[in-house]
Amino acid sequence: MKSYAQTIYETRYFWWHLARSDLRNRFRRSKLGLLWSMLMPLLLTIIIATVFGTIFNMPMGDYMPYILSGLVVWDLVIASAVGGSNAIMGSEQYIRQVSHPLIIYTLKGAIVSSVTFLIAVISLVIWVSFINPVNALTGIATLPITLLVLLPLSWAIITFAALVNTKYRDYPQITALVVQILWFLSPVFFQREMFLTSPALTTWFSYNPIAHLLDLVREPFLFGRMPSLQNYAFSIAFVLFWVLIAVITHKRMKSNVIFYL
Repeated sequence: MKSYAQTIYETRYFWWHLARSDLRNRFRRSKLGLLWSMLMPLLLTIIIATVFGTIFNMPMGDYMPYILSGLVVWDLVIASAVGGSNAIMGSEQYIRQVSHPLIIYTLKGAIVSSVTFLIAVISLVIWVSFINPVNALTGIATLPITLLVLLPLSWAIITFAALVNTKYRDYPQITALVVQILWFLSPVFFQREMFLTSPALTTWFSYNPIAHLLDLVREPFLFGRMPSLQNYAFSIAFVLFWVLIAVITHKRMKSNVIFYL
């Protein structure tokens, strides 16, 4: 285990180069480039707020930052669970030529997702700065801790997704459906009050780890306070769960991946 971690460290220039290259190529020949990572959640926020804000008679001034704060985190989850499934298959040429640990390719995906998340958060910082500058400063101060939670979570999910996808090529389609269901069962754009209409929904909301992940961003940016210990406890437990799943999956599949490519 120690030598494996050392190898990852020794190849740091390689996987960092892959991450930078991925970021450059993602919006290659695009006029706005990485700015799309900031504009897309903003535009989607406006669309969702216009539709559901009108239906549920929500005050736009409060509802739009609520949606935006949910989307920046949710986009990272989707990018990890669905988009990250191609992390190993997309690196086939390197895997066949050099004997590096497989998880450096999933680490590359986690770095790209985390950088994209940080760029998307800029839109939230700008928005909140106009409404409540103190909240924006609180949110910025808590970002390093939030990133320490989201980066390993993304790495673990991508590792699982990428390994499974090498053998089961239906994984992205199935996962996209599951993620879509979770979208409606989590307070990404539905406000928490809607989950308190019945005891079952209240219980689901209290134990839903996605809700606690969202609060890592929402609590400081929207309410100007640190996330609760419960938020951190559920989020860290969620990370450890996925790390365990990733470790088990990697141990069982790493020797056969080359045959699945």
